[in-house]
Amino acid sequence: MKITYDTGFTQMPNNILRSHTLKPLHKVVLSVICSYSNSSNIAFPSYQTIADDSGISRRKVIDVISELVTLGCIKKTERRSSKGDHTANDYEVLIGSPDFSLPGETSAPPGNENNSPPDEQPSLPGSEISAPRSEQRAPNQYINKNINNSFNNINLSITANEIDAMTNRIKENIDYDILCERYSGDMLDELVSVMAETICGNSKTVRIAGNDFAREVVKSQLLKINSEHIEYVLDCIKKNTTKIKNIKAYMLTCIYNAPQTISSFYTAEVNHDLYGCG
Repeated sequence: MKITYDTGFTQMPNNILRSHTLKPLHKVVLSVICSYSNSSNIAFPSYQTIADDSGISRRKVIDVISELVTLGCIKKTERRSSKGDHTANDYEVLIGSPDFSLPGETSAPPGNENNSPPDEQPSLPGSEISAPRSEQRAPNQYINKNINNSFNNINLSITANEIDAMTNRIKENIDYDILCERYSGDMLDELVSVMAETICGNSKTVRIAGNDFAREVVKSQLLKINSEHIEYVLDCIKKNTTKIKNIKAYMLTCIYNAPQTISSFYTAEVNHDLYGCG
């Protein structure tokens, strides 16, 4: 069966996928981090982003990342803004080196008798004629790669400096320091991270609430967000009683729609309070 890719993809070394040292959660979180890696093997998704993508809790993500650092799979570097505020960490992915090995695994794990590359393994009966060997061998790089120029959803061009600069700009727009006195710093950091990642992305469109919007339109909207809008979003999240499956997507939707919905929301709140006094 021939596998084709219509969107970005992530490759992982076989010794990682077949490892008996790594637990399933290690492999899942490591895969998510690799999916955000740039051409320098550096990734900087927030804890919440990794939790959303991997389907586990933020607390568990923190624990798993600590274990991956101990195992030598990644190197974590804490990043701070020019004002000293903590931002998303940098993760250098180390598993792509040809001589990389996990503790206690100097060779392939037992039970994998046939460990030859895909192009050296025998074809299954009835399979299609094999492609030339030069076309079969997988790329040596294990992180996101473009197969052709039509893939626009891979953020290989985004640098840590770009994210830092945009993070600082957003914090100035929303009076971050003042908001920190009233709200949880972690929640504010997640909102800022979502905005910065969205603005700095290089795909042509951004999906919000099931609809695709031109990235330039979304960028323009997000750069207009101020402290009042952020307070409104935080109030919405606090008052929400339904289960949120993808908190990152929910945050982005609330932020993007804030300028249009904030007036109606508070008008409804006032009307409700006045009605109760009647």
